[in-house]
Amino acid sequence: MQASPAPRRVLFRSTSLACALAAAFAIAGPLAAPSARAQAAPAGPVAYRIAAGPLDAALTAFARTSGVLLAYQPELVRGLASPGVQGSLPPTQALATLLAGTGLQAVVAENGTWTLRRAAEPAAGPAPAARPAAAIGAAATALPEVRVTAQAERDGRTEGTESYTAAGPSGAATGLALTLRETPQSVSVMTRQRMDDFHLETLADVLVQTPGVTVSRQADMTTFNVRGSSVNLKIDGNRLLSSGWGWNSHILYSLDDLAEIDRVEVLKGSSGLVNGDGAYGGTVNLIRKRPTREFQASAKVGVGSWSSTRADADISGPLNAAGTLRGRLVAAHKDADSFRDRQHNRSSTVYGTLEADLTPDTVLGVGLTYKERTLHGATGTTPIQAFSGDGVAVPRMPRAFNIGASWAGYDQEALGLFARLEHRFADGWTARLQLARDTVQTPDMRIGYLRYALPGQVQYNRYTDIDDRNDSVSLDVQGPFQLFGRQHDLLLGAGSTRARTTLLRGSGLASTLTAAGIGYAGGGAGIAEPDWSRLAYSNDLFSRKNRYAYATGRLNLADPVKLIAGARVSDYDQDDVTDIGWYNYRMRERGVFTPYAGLVVDVAPQISAYGSYASIFQPQSAKDAAERTLPPEEGRTYEIGAKGEFFDKRLNVALSHFWMRTDNTAEEVGLNDNGDSIYRAVKGAVRRGYELELSGELARGWQAQGSYVRNSSNLDSASTVPEHQFKLGSSYRFAGGALQGLTVGGGMRWQSAISTSRGTATLRQDAYWLFDLMARYQVDRHLSLAVNVDNAFDRKYLAGVTNFTGQGLFYTWGMPRSVNLSARYDF
Repeated sequence: MQASPAPRRVLFRSTSLACALAAAFAIAGPLAAPSARAQAAPAGPVAYRIAAGPLDAALTAFARTSGVLLAYQPELVRGLASPGVQGSLPPTQALATLLAGTGLQAVVAENGTWTLRRAAEPAAGPAPAARPAAAIGAAATALPEVRVTAQAERDGRTEGTESYTAAGPSGAATGLALTLRETPQSVSVMTRQRMDDFHLETLADVLVQTPGVTVSRQADMTTFNVRGSSVNLKIDGNRLLSSGWGWNSHILYSLDDLAEIDRVEVLKGSSGLVNGDGAYGGTVNLIRKRPTREFQASAKVGVGSWSSTRADADISGPLNAAGTLRGRLVAAHKDADSFRDRQHNRSSTVYGTLEADLTPDTVLGVGLTYKERTLHGATGTTPIQAFSGDGVAVPRMPRAFNIGASWAGYDQEALGLFARLEHRFADGWTARLQLARDTVQTPDMRIGYLRYALPGQVQYNRYTDIDDRNDSVSLDVQGPFQLFGRQHDLLLGAGSTRARTTLLRGSGLASTLTAAGIGYAGGGAGIAEPDWSRLAYSNDLFSRKNRYAYATGRLNLADPVKLIAGARVSDYDQDDVTDIGWYNYRMRERGVFTPYAGLVVDVAPQISAYGSYASIFQPQSAKDAAERTLPPEEGRTYEIGAKGEFFDKRLNVALSHFWMRTDNTAEEVGLNDNGDSIYRAVKGAVRRGYELELSGELARGWQAQGSYVRNSSNLDSASTVPEHQFKLGSSYRFAGGALQGLTVGGGMRWQSAISTSRGTATLRQDAYWLFDLMARYQVDRHLSLAVNVDNAFDRKYLAGVTNFTGQGLFYTWGMPRSVNLSARYDF
């Protein structure tokens, strides 16, 4: 890997810490060591309160408190204990105290990195021997390649790593802080570098490129599918419960700008241990950026197809001399038309967060995210009609065709508030308390669209005073414990989440195309705004509550064998109330038990084999022919596979086979006399398949993320999800010569055919390829210029097919070729 034109410096607590250098040093070793000499460690005293216990945990606490960048091989400290250190001491003396009786000493290299070695070891290389940390002078040795395991930041952030893979830790599957290889379930991570390189600005953009995720469009609505099922959504691990209303979180958050997001983690399969209830396909977790310990700032502007303009700025760093108070501010604004006629969207994001070290062992973080969204020329959730309810074909419309009225749309405001308190206890135990509230308010949503329908129709809908909110609180306590001469890990957690949506729903307006004096082929441009006072409104309430407690243990059965077992107990409440009465629904579930088990075996130093069982339950409001509500759907995922970490953890590779079984799965079987759908509960619905994924550095400067996924199911509805899927995104940064400073890359996506049928009518999208291109040139240490081309060959395809009972078959066009030019300046 080539060192960046502007070398990052390792700065200590008197200024701040650049974690990116730690990652670069761990990845590239001495070949990528920066040429600039780091500042020396502060000689002044720092207050420590590190209890006696495992040496690894003590060193982590020391690095976090002192700001010293400490590197060592994990085997060197395994099984060793530290006497701890208390009081205000210089870092050299504090570290010497921590190492007392361990037979280890610390040495420092010229680049400022501290490392550990056995006291009797001679220094490597021809340089003069390095001195112990307690007597560090100007002399230093050349260090061999080492792995960074203790440093000031170990929260899994991907910003600044220049990598397409994540080193972890991640609690996506179990709540425990595990690497991807230690996790006995499939997890994909979209890093900040991956998002920046391929111009992935929204959640929908990111998930389109994420391994194993299918993104389906239904007019203005976007849905995400993993392993044949929808997904759960989280932000910083806080659950966003779906309220049950049509314009739920998949719409509210799919178009959000992700300027404040560090990475997106996608857990595949059931997630009852960390969620309790919800979709069994997967869980998408958005992790926000956190304040940095050193100053950094950037600004970016871009222009693109369909009059798109976007600008963002990001500034972060310490707010006091000691670096104990840090802050970050991110702002972004985008204004763009659409490839659909007369459609325009605008969004703004402001994100601010503060992080304070209340004590050497206690960190408080607070913040907010404010977003505004505007969409004009909306079509709602109704796509373009392909067949009528009687199977009569409708002429295929062009990609720019918009059935929505020019005045249709909405303005939204979203506010996310969060707080996080973390504390490290003695013996490596930690506690984390999190609180979050996310609200979305839509004062007025007006929808007007036309439908071919034989005869043609104009439909009107209006929703006002929409208030969508999510509240969550959680407490987790985890740490190591000794049993039968081995160290194990335990996590205990409890919390509560609540979602509530209220709105006024208008209905009762409709017209024919003839009465409106417009034709179908002209789209919705001619739809006049109606007299909304003629509408009748119902007062709707959708509410979800989930209270839970759970426990997870990671048992070290033998050096290469780890058993992870846990369970969650949940109480669930659901209330859907409407004035019109046809959708009233109430459910109470108490003491729902969702177990989890996984076994990880290290079959080689870099390769693990694993197997896991995970469960989840999902309440549903579907009814059978006797108007009885179907019992909650229960999902179970069985998974086996192997994972590898190669090139000093710069490359992750995973192969998995999964088998999912669900009971009480709702499948539509017809309509009742009122025109409402009738469902039956399917027992033993099966989805199975396998996944192959790689992510990270294939060679110096060559990053890649690729996957092949196969899904199959015995459900008829599965045909709208591709059975086969291939995705690849890759970039290469030239290390020298005439092309130094240039990064080029490309992506390709392929999926097998999808279709939906009604009677003799079938709507089908054959298999297709899409190709993306990118290039970036680093003009100097501050300025870079980039170009991105999506769907480079302008492939015409359907991004979603929909079967509306009684209304016919519908389709949504995928996005044509688009070009974006951008410039970024790093201060």
